Formats: sequence, structure tokens, C-alpha cells
Amino acid sequence: MSLSKYLVAALAVVFMVLGNAGAVLSHEGEKHDDKKMVQKLSAQGKRVVEMLEKYAAAVQSGDISEMEKYVVTDEGFSSLEGTFEDQGWASYRKHMEAEMPMFNDMTYSLTNIRPYVKRKMAYATMDYAMKVTILSDKFEGGKHKLDMKGKATIIMVKSNDQWKIRHLHTARAKAKKPGSEKQAH
Repeated sequence: MSLSKYLVAALAVVFMVLGNAGAVLSHEGEKHDDKKMVQKLSAQGKRVVEMLEKYAAAVQSGDISEMEKYVVTDEGFSSLEGTFEDQGWASYRKHMEAEMPMFNDMTYSLTNIRPYVKRKMAYATMDYAMKVTILSDKFEGGKHKLDMKGKATIIMVKSNDQWKIRHLHTARAKAKKPGSEKQAH
């Protein structure tokens, strides 16, 4: 693929994601149920889902070398966690190497994965959930339980007949305030 075609494809994905930002903001505060979306998957779509599930298992295991099998390991890799940004695999790896030793009893999953594949590029939207006990003297009692859910978009490229993650973007759902559930009358 020529550089210009790659840039056009990359820009198309960026504009598609950015174009939906207004819709996301206009839905602030709405209830977001974990309803399963059903989609018929192509063979490549099934491979994308399988790779993402393996990546999630690698994250849950805390094994960064295993995670690395599923990502592009050059400077073109990027990650956005809310507003925190990593540019390049080396930056993300350093970030994970600092966090992973503090994680105990972690569960991590990607569910409701909806892939969209076009030639050697793909993206998928999904739900993610993470439960972990963070061990650190920064917390009272030396530990802090964290239970978070949110939405994610992952962009992938196909290289040597394998799908690899080029970009991760997660958005954490706001924590529910105690007593915020509507009472049935």
C-alpha cells in the first residue's frame, strides 16, 4: 500500500472517530446498559475477535511480553486511556511495567467486540471491564480495590497474515454515585 493510500485510510478512521465526538458529548449522563450487539462476522472479523480476546488474557495475566505478541512494537503504536497518552510501544511498555507489579487479583475482559475489517486495516469497538486490587503504600492499608468498566476502540493492521494492535483508546464509564439509581414507584 502506498504511503498516500495509507494516509488517506488512516485519516478516514480518525475523522470517523472524531466525527462521533459530538454525539458522545450530547449523550452525557444517559444510562448505558451492557446490551449485547449481535453482528454476523466474516472470517477476518472472527480472527480479529480471537486476537483481541488473547490480548485481554495477556493483560489479565500481567505478562507484558505476552501482550507484546498482539501489538505493533514500533513508534506507530499509540494508546489513549481517557486523556493519558502513550506514543510508541516503548512508552506504553514502560507505562505497563510501572503499573503491573502493583496489580493483584486482576480480572480484565473485552466483551461485545464488534470488528470492522477492510483489507489490511480493521477497527473494533467493545466494552471492557477491569477489577484489580492495587498494592501501594500510597493507599490506606496498602491496597485499593478498583472496579472499572468502559468502552474501547482498537485499531489494527494486518502484518504477515497476523492482526496487530496499532492504537488503543479507552473511555472509562463514570462511577455511579450511591443512591443514584432511580427508585421504582
